[in-house]
Amino acid sequence: MPFIRLYFIPLFLYFEYISSLFFMNEFFAFLKSKVFFKHFIISVISVIVVLWSLFKVLAIYTHHGETAEVPDFSGKAISELDNFVIDKNVGYVIIDSIYEPKEKSGIVVKQDPEAKSLVKHNRIIYLYVTSTQAPQIAMPKLVDRSTRQAVFMIESYGLKVGDINEVAADCKGCVLKQFFKGKEVVPGDPIKKGSKIDLMVGKMENEYAVAPADSVITTNAEEN
Repeated sequence: MPFIRLYFIPLFLYFEYISSLFFMNEFFAFLKSKVFFKHFIISVISVIVVLWSLFKVLAIYTHHGETAEVPDFSGKAISELDNFVIDKNVGYVIIDSIYEPKEKSGIVVKQDPEAKSLVKHNRIIYLYVTSTQAPQIAMPKLVDRSTRQAVFMIESYGLKVGDINEVAADCKGCVLKQFFKGKEVVPGDPIKKGSKIDLMVGKMENEYAVAPADSVITTNAEEN
C-alpha cells in the first residue's frame, strides 16, 4: 500500500507537468496568432479613444483655457446681484458683512478676487456687504488711564467719545469712571461698535479757584 502511494504521486505530478506544457504551448501559439494580434490592436485603439473622449469632455465641462474678467461689484445692492451676473460668466457668494454706519445696508463694499482680474468661467466671487447691525465688542478698561489714552482707546475700538466730566479728585486728568447712556459700564461687557462713551475724569482740588470742591464741569467732546 505505501508502495502504490509513492508510485501514484510521481505519476500524477508527471501528468500535471505534461498538461502544463501543453497549455503553455497553446498559450504561446495563441499569442502568435492573427486573432490575438487583431484583438490587441482593437483594445489599444479603444483605450485611446476612451481616454481622448474623457479628456475632451472634462475640458468642455471645466471650460479649459477660457477666462472671464471679474466685474466690479462695488456699490451694487444685494437685490441687483442676480441680474448683474447673468452675462458675466461668474457666480457670487456673500461671505461676510461689514459695519459701515455711513452706508446703506446691503451694499457691496469689497470683493475677492478684485475687479478686472482674469478667472476661469463660472468662478465664484466672494463678496462683503454693509450691515446696519453694529457688531459687538468687549468694552475696554479706561479707568486709571489718562484722558488722552482713554480717548485714543475709545476711537481705536470703533466707539465714540461722548461727554467728558471733570470732578475734584486726587489725580489730574485720570479716568475715574466710564459710562454708556448714563450707566456705568464695566470692562469686558458687550457693547456695540459706534456707541458713545462718556468719561468722568479727575481734577486736582487746588486748581479750583472759584468753583466749589464738589462742582462738576462738563465739556462736550467733538463727536466722530
